[in-house]
Amino acid sequence: MLFRSSVFPHQSALRVALATAGICLLAGTQPAFALHMPKVPELSASALTPAIKSDKQVWDAIVPLPDGRFIFEAPIWVGNTPPQLSVRAQDGTFSPYPSESWNALDGDASQRIVSAAGMFLREDGTLWVLDSGVPDHKATAVAPAKLIQIDTKQNKVVRTVVVDSTALHKESILSGVAVHDDTAYVADSGVAGILVIDLKNGTTRRFLDRHPSLMATRPIVTPTGPVKTAEGHLLAIDASMIAVSPDGKWIVVQPPGGYLSRVETSIFTDPDVTAAAFEESVTQWFKTPSLGGMTIAPDGTLYWSDITTGSILSYTVGRVPRRLITDPRLQWPATPGLDNAGHLYVPAAQLDHTAAFTHAAPTVSWPVTVYKLTLPPAPLAP
Repeated sequence: MLFRSSVFPHQSALRVALATAGICLLAGTQPAFALHMPKVPELSASALTPAIKSDKQVWDAIVPLPDGRFIFEAPIWVGNTPPQLSVRAQDGTFSPYPSESWNALDGDASQRIVSAAGMFLREDGTLWVLDSGVPDHKATAVAPAKLIQIDTKQNKVVRTVVVDSTALHKESILSGVAVHDDTAYVADSGVAGILVIDLKNGTTRRFLDRHPSLMATRPIVTPTGPVKTAEGHLLAIDASMIAVSPDGKWIVVQPPGGYLSRVETSIFTDPDVTAAAFEESVTQWFKTPSLGGMTIAPDGTLYWSDITTGSILSYTVGRVPRRLITDPRLQWPATPGLDNAGHLYVPAAQLDHTAAFTHAAPTVSWPVTVYKLTLPPAPLAP
């Protein structure tokens, strides 16, 4: 997940965002309106166990592989040293992924990860890695943004897809990627918007540019209070989290300080859609707290990392919210990873204690820990 510091928008922007957000009515047995998030967690502390630790890097995302390996993202913008991507083998050893050269600090930018900004694993073992090209979020890009396709079975880069610069703004910081078939959906956290990238021909189109629902409209709140910039302003970050439904029919997207929105993907390919229809296509899907990351399960259930209360939340396709667990060990829980055996792996990233947030010496409490959560059974259908 990527961040950019700016002055928090005026309250008028918040009123506009809320006025343009609607609640979608669903057919069948699904509730027409979202239920409130329960205040009491379903699981006790014993359901959350330490799984993997690091005394050198802050991980903000994890991808479990079917063969028992794990891939970790350690973004450089928070003060990490390389590698930005690493893999943990079944014997517990770590190595740069997919190679040391792809994690080099300098050299040909087209042949290395400049600034890791998100990962997405396909069922066929393809890992798509987003490289924003912005290693310092107080500065502009130093290299073109790109998507890197990695074959996790052969552990090698298959190809790269460069993001068309005409779809970006000078202040753009791409953050978060979701892929379905031959289409990648990428969020812009620097200047709110959604990029739709055709992975076959490499074309990029920008949609919902500066749409109010994709812009930061609330403070990012941790248990100790709102996160602020070095100048004392509330930190504002536009859309940085994105997921696509298993059938590819819709995406959900959210700023860390904003609410979850849903968009039907058919609108991106409709040649007859009007500008007004685009503006109205974004549906407010849930009034979430401040989030540190999200992932989606094969059945469409969303899993959220709530940084405000240190919780893991879930949200079914039928719009049923669940508070799975709340635990003080989940300090800024980041993007979780789901394995094939009903376990969620959550990095307690402590991002607000890194140099990027403290604006001074980092105050991370080592080790940074990834916790394993055994998921409870799905709720019964209404």
